[in-house]
Amino acid sequence: MTDKGKQVDTSQVADDDTQSAYSAVMPVIADLLEIGTRAFALGDWEEAIENFGQLSSITEQTFGSESQRYADCLVMYGRALLQHAIEQNALLAEKTLADAATGNLGKSKEEEEEEMVPLTKANINFEGEPDFRQIESLALEDDAAAASSSKGKQADTGGDEEDEENEGEEEEEDDFAAAWEALDLARVIQAKATDSKSQLKYAETLMLLGDVSMESENFAQAVKDFTEALEVKMQYLGDDNRELAELYYKVALAHEYNQDTSKALELMNDVQRILNNRMKQLEVSDKEEDATEAESLKDVLDDVVSKIEEWKTPQKPIDFNAMTPEESALAERAKAMFKEAMESGKINDISNLVRPQKKKTDEAESSGKRKPEDEDTDAKRLKSNGDEAVAACEEEKVESAQ
Repeated sequence: MTDKGKQVDTSQVADDDTQSAYSAVMPVIADLLEIGTRAFALGDWEEAIENFGQLSSITEQTFGSESQRYADCLVMYGRALLQHAIEQNALLAEKTLADAATGNLGKSKEEEEEEMVPLTKANINFEGEPDFRQIESLALEDDAAAASSSKGKQADTGGDEEDEENEGEEEEEDDFAAAWEALDLARVIQAKATDSKSQLKYAETLMLLGDVSMESENFAQAVKDFTEALEVKMQYLGDDNRELAELYYKVALAHEYNQDTSKALELMNDVQRILNNRMKQLEVSDKEEDATEAESLKDVLDDVVSKIEEWKTPQKPIDFNAMTPEESALAERAKAMFKEAMESGKINDISNLVRPQKKKTDEAESSGKRKPEDEDTDAKRLKSNGDEAVAACEEEKVESAQ
């Protein structure tokens, strides 16, 4: 009997180690996903960014930088960054205009902080955008707000105010750029998968990239991303699908902001056609939920028609001669406010309010990663994508154990 038959089965040891590693990391992934999703649903973007950022890092380390699971986590991270940037941009613009109206634009930061009134959080959408999707609210426990706001927010009592400000300036950069980086990296990874489910996720990521470009006023890039997303979704969605109507609308809106109204109107006809197709199906159904959807769809169609009429009718210049003296004085004051606000250079400057994405990979750049030229997102859909990623991780754990 040789020593060969007495050798340790190293493959079994490796499988045991792999299973042990997965057993350790899976609860962490599930916890980060749950807390991040809850924070996102509550509009606590800082908390969502923190947890989804950690989730992305752990997923990359566990499954690799080319993993579709990693791409899913990057999309969640990018969504949170985008929403945070939108909110901060809106708050800054609101404060700047308020300062212009009250004559506070020239005041020092200390004086502004002494007089500043807390502003209500606002999630900006392009005005008048219809609600194409049927979005169900995510059920939250009564203690959700406390759980999501307490984690990772320890008070820093050390150091003086100047040190804290300098540290914040180093950490807080442009979230729009960070969102673009995360989403574009996810796009590169998702583009390699050819099954229908992965391709639809790829289209969703392109839509988010288009949203970033719209918010950054890079409308030509938004047209490109929305159009590419539309081409993908048209392969898998029927001609009565509200998601398809939503995407047609986004492309139309991007064309309109890009000064191509004729193309925008052409695409709005497709929006009407798809919604009318959906309405016909709902009208012949005897289901209660279909009747409810039909009622909401009528409002959406009315919004679309109103938008078409708005785009068809050029805006008439204001006739200041026809105004009353009071209206003229108010108009002149408003013009002066906006001029002063714009000249201050503060409206679009959010570089000191937001944080950067923390991770990049060389693989994405070598695979065609792009740089930008320059509504709401669904928490339930976000959680669904995350749950799929966790489920896939569990499957891989079982396969490795076998």
